[in-house]
Amino acid sequence: MRIKEAFRAVVVKLAGGAHRRGGVHGLAGFTLIELVLVIAILGVLAVEAIPIFFGTTLTAARTTAMNGDVGAIQSGVSLYAANQVATGAALSYPATLDGVAVSTPCSAAAPCFGTVLTNGITAAWFTSGTAKTYCFDLAGGSATYATCKTAGQCWAYSSVTGAFTAAACP
Repeated sequence: MRIKEAFRAVVVKLAGGAHRRGGVHGLAGFTLIELVLVIAILGVLAVEAIPIFFGTTLTAARTTAMNGDVGAIQSGVSLYAANQVATGAALSYPATLDGVAVSTPCSAAAPCFGTVLTNGITAAWFTSGTAKTYCFDLAGGSATYATCKTAGQCWAYSSVTGAFTAAACP
């Protein structure tokens, strides 16, 4: 009970005075500032508690983003091959996934995977020293492929099989 009284005293002091009786029945109530402060405090607590409650971390979020990208890339490669067959051509996969130079970060100016994804991917991926290997930046903030491969996950593309799979960083 003491915590409630202390909290109420702080809120009353911040609100600028004691509670006034009002309303139809003369009952005491909360002022608008008290309600706003309580909502603000609950909001701050929720921002801190929800990620912990659901086990969400920045690393887990980045891993999930990487897995989503990989799924989209694999689907794009499959759709490319299906389109080849549908148009009467022999089953084939794209020679490259994009036209981005090796050892280049993906960006709006140089999106990666543009051959199989409509707008490509513009962040968190790097092309490696070879044309068909990529690195996803799990650490965040890597400026070069060299820093990405120490804390990231590399993926290799095979134009023969159409596979886009996890691989050792070259």
